[in-house]
Amino acid sequence: MIDIYMTSWQRPDFLKKSIDLIYERTATNTFQLHVFDNCSDDATKQLLLGYFEAGLIKSLHLDSRNTGCLYNKAVFHAMTESTSEYYVVTDNDVYPPKLEPDWLSQLIDIMESRPDLAFLAPQLPPQFLQTPEEISGDVVYCKAVGNTLRLTRREAYPFGEYEQLVGQYGDDGKVSELVREKGWKVAFARNVYCYHAGQCVNWGYEPEDIDKDPRKSGYGKPFEYEIEDDIKFIPKDPRWRI
Repeated sequence: MIDIYMTSWQRPDFLKKSIDLIYERTATNTFQLHVFDNCSDDATKQLLLGYFEAGLIKSLHLDSRNTGCLYNKAVFHAMTESTSEYYVVTDNDVYPPKLEPDWLSQLIDIMESRPDLAFLAPQLPPQFLQTPEEISGDVVYCKAVGNTLRLTRREAYPFGEYEQLVGQYGDDGKVSELVREKGWKVAFARNVYCYHAGQCVNWGYEPEDIDKDPRKSGYGKPFEYEIEDDIKFIPKDPRWRI
């Protein structure tokens, strides 16, 4: 059983579609979903409680502090006891593709065949943000991957080896750096894409939400691109495929 940990803050429309697509496009006997919410508005909380009461969310943490989407990622490992070899981390605006076999099975198969991999995420343009380094068959080794349906090898995660404070952001790169220093590799898949719905005007937030999230103050226009369809999320422009 693979634990999928999702972070949530506002944007209930994205949240609903993310959860619905995870269930529609993943073998339901392979995963259980856990959600950490950063003191969202009532509409978002009620949506989450509905999924929880229906049994679609295994564990739900509603943080009473308004940390926006700046959260302590170590909280994932406190939400549920698990001894699974792998787990997934994602955000509430990332959609999985519809594949056969499903996206999670494909990522697990790749991870199983590459015991040097610590983190493996679906491909997501713009790939230059992850600093691709080497194409190797079905993966692209890179510098870092974020919370985009990222499959994590539990053994490789640097538990207790970096300081993360509530309200601090930017540790995706740091964690990837730490595992690489130990000889592990980080990669994204060549044939499994995901879609980041937040790559849109104002990142999908309301103006008052942006004021609460200091990361947004210095951001430019989100990167946008067209996809062939909403099934596999492959970019139309071949420049955005590796």
